[in-house]
Amino acid sequence: MTLETIAQLASIVASLAVVISLIFIGLQLQQNAHLTRMAAAQTSAQMLSENFGRVIEFPDLAELLVSTDDYANWSPAQRLRMSNFLSVSFRHHEVLFTHRRYGIFEDELWEGANARLRSQLRDAAVCEWFEDSCEFYSKSFVAHVRKLAAQNRVEAQDA
Repeated sequence: MTLETIAQLASIVASLAVVISLIFIGLQLQQNAHLTRMAAAQTSAQMLSENFGRVIEFPDLAELLVSTDDYANWSPAQRLRMSNFLSVSFRHHEVLFTHRRYGIFEDELWEGANARLRSQLRDAAVCEWFEDSCEFYSKSFVAHVRKLAAQNRVEAQDA
């Protein structure tokens, strides 16, 4: 075996090692992406559970949520309570919206979350609160919420 043959074999082995390393790195990245999506889903479920827990824990909050009063008719204490509840709820939706945009949150899970958001936006008081608070959210999320609210208005007119 000549020195040239040994050099060629060494080059082939080194190339093979690089290919194997790249395959391993690709598998690791795929696994990491899956774990990131799972963590996002778990965090979402936890945030939703905590927010709904507030409704269970505080009956007056539940009464506000089903109230037909206009936002303008709420007392200062009711506004504060609802504002805090809605802030947490909409921040949760904004996080999910952002995760979905970056491919972290699964489309199937997003459909359910988006339906929940759209349901919240059927309440005129919630829409009014959001318009008063939209400066605290990203522009892309505000545009998405406004689009859902507009779809709700069109559906309500058609009904």
